[in-house]
Amino acid sequence: MTNTVSDQSIINDVLGGDTRAFATIMERYAPRVYALVAGMMGDGDDAADTTQEIFIKVFSSLTSFKGSSSFSTWLFRISYNMVVSRLRKPQAPDSASGDDRFWDNIADTAADDDDDDTGMPTADMLYEALDMLLPDERTLISLFYLDDKSLAEIAFIMSITETNAKTRLFRIRKKLHKILSDGIRQ
Repeated sequence: MTNTVSDQSIINDVLGGDTRAFATIMERYAPRVYALVAGMMGDGDDAADTTQEIFIKVFSSLTSFKGSSSFSTWLFRISYNMVVSRLRKPQAPDSASGDDRFWDNIADTAADDDDDDTGMPTADMLYEALDMLLPDERTLISLFYLDDKSLAEIAFIMSITETNAKTRLFRIRKKLHKILSDGIRQ
């Protein structure tokens, strides 16, 4: 039922004084924001705390949302920038282990048995390969494939050019292919 109401309508309600309507935004986007954060920072308390801080910032910044992009793109840009700021701090972790909830949205279509003669990687192999990527690489892959963001939206979120986003995506695909071709478990 909450998905039938547009983001803009909810934002208008919040800005009109119905601050409880923001709960709908959180219900709608918290799992995806947490997945983005955990993919960059690693799963755990830091990711949960950062996600909470992101929604506090989004709530306090709603008046600056002008609708020139989709709300989710604006939200992901805030999320990405906050995580990058956190990772730049001296005590920040260098890599992320990933979050199973993030990957629950991916269909497990690859067969996991030894009789698979298609040569296709299994879901476990793909998860391991993704864990070998840098946080920014995982973020770009997740925004493009899981959140269905366009290259223009990714460029906006990650503060890069659209051409750079396209080039990085191409290189990451090649990197994943190499990781999977070389075999993760050697």
